[in-house]
Amino acid sequence: MIGIFVFLAGITMGSFFHLVGERLPVKRSILFPRSHCTACKQPLSLPKMIPLLSYAMLKGVCKHCGTRLSLLYPMVELLSGSLFLLMYKIAGVSFEGLFLVILCSLFMIAVVSDLLYMRVPNELFLFFFPLFVIYRTLEPLLIWWEGAASLLFCFLMFYSLERFKPNSMGGADMKLFGVLAFCFGFKPFLLILFLSCISGMVYAKVFSFRLDEPFPFVPAISFSFWLYLCGAYIILPFTGSTG
Repeated sequence: MIGIFVFLAGITMGSFFHLVGERLPVKRSILFPRSHCTACKQPLSLPKMIPLLSYAMLKGVCKHCGTRLSLLYPMVELLSGSLFLLMYKIAGVSFEGLFLVILCSLFMIAVVSDLLYMRVPNELFLFFFPLFVIYRTLEPLLIWWEGAASLLFCFLMFYSLERFKPNSMGGADMKLFGVLAFCFGFKPFLLILFLSCISGMVYAKVFSFRLDEPFPFVPAISFSFWLYLCGAYIILPFTGSTG
């Protein structure tokens, strides 16, 4: 029963994540105006704003102007609900569970923003990062200074990369890696970085991006981060592996 509630909360928040990711990079209010068709600007009625169901009710098309609605809406809602449920299965109703949900929330908004505009606004990091500092202050890593040291290592590594090959990675990508380094430490950061490079190459190949041109890399980082969570919190404990 709690799992159903968590999933419903997740898809509801997913609708909000899409709205923030769509409006924040272009400096639009996340409160006004209310949700509307991006083509004809017609406001959506309350029944048409129900997560997932609204897309099915509208059959993916605006009933006023006939414009096809983006699949990104239901995909973000469904993925958010699934992630919230996964975080609940991993950590239950706990301080750690809340931390994982907040971290996944940052990544969901960043994915939307990167897919739509290929940029993630700094305001997003300014809002979320203090929450991670508070969490790691109250719940430090096994080596209490590892988070700060990993963040410094991440900064120096990407600074060196930028000096050697300018514009090889976006600023938002570096910030997200910095968040992961601070929150999880050296080994998880390096693992997620490696997985991101692999999944990024696959992503570029599938969607016909050239590796020497800019393309949305946040989805690859997010996928690699969620893959790490599944491995670290589900697969390893299940197999009895340690370290």
